[in-house]
Amino acid sequence: MRDFDAAKELFKDTINTDYYFDSISAEIARNKIEEAIKERNAPLIFVIGDPGVGKSYILRVINSIISQSQLTVFIDHPFFDKRDLLKMLYDAKELPFDKDINFNTLKDELLKAYEGTNHTIFIDEAQLLNEEQFELIRIMSDTKVFQFVLSMHKEEGAVILQKKHFKSRTKIVIEYGNLEETEILRYIQSSLVAHTHGEIASMFSKNEAKTIGRYAKGNFRTIKKFLYILMKLLSYAKKHGLTKHQKINSCLLTMAALDIGLINDK
Repeated sequence: MRDFDAAKELFKDTINTDYYFDSISAEIARNKIEEAIKERNAPLIFVIGDPGVGKSYILRVINSIISQSQLTVFIDHPFFDKRDLLKMLYDAKELPFDKDINFNTLKDELLKAYEGTNHTIFIDEAQLLNEEQFELIRIMSDTKVFQFVLSMHKEEGAVILQKKHFKSRTKIVIEYGNLEETEILRYIQSSLVAHTHGEIASMFSKNEAKTIGRYAKGNFRTIKKFLYILMKLLSYAKKHGLTKHQKINSCLLTMAALDIGLINDK
């Protein structure tokens, strides 16, 4: 039975690390990040890419893996002040945090507590950090006690890497790209089959996947949005007995592209 309503939930614009899709770009990025964390050969790791390619997703996957063997902190929003970051690190090691102690004393005590241990701090959307935050990251990474993994948009990231905080620092820069055309069909079918929607998975061929990829330009988030709307359209057609539109055709694909603004209808 084709349950399009259930299938569409797989493609919501949310991050679910329970199901990992091993695209070429994702695997390259994951292996490089994991190796850099294991080797501790760079205190700063930058993951850059266009919005929607999957940077947030891969950071969560790696944090989930790395946190099993060492201390980590994951910050999914860059809106924190420097004392907030110290408190997160105190909490991660279950240390008492006295908010009345001055910042430098807190920092020095923290460095003593963490000395000799591995700790990785993941910060998503790091292009939104301010100058004070970047300087704090620079200072803490220079101690070699803390390692930072920062994801940021490609365009802003290129500018940030040239800032005085990071230009001369030892760092690793990993670029995360879009899905290749040949991977899109595999992503669609493997996502559906993994959640017992094999009958719906069989509705997709190379041609439909190629069309979706062309509209979405290989962007992972856009492909998910496209599939979510497509499942809604198929569900509507099924509920209202529209036989012609209960299979994937060029009309449905065009309607989905229009709905999410991939076609300019003006």
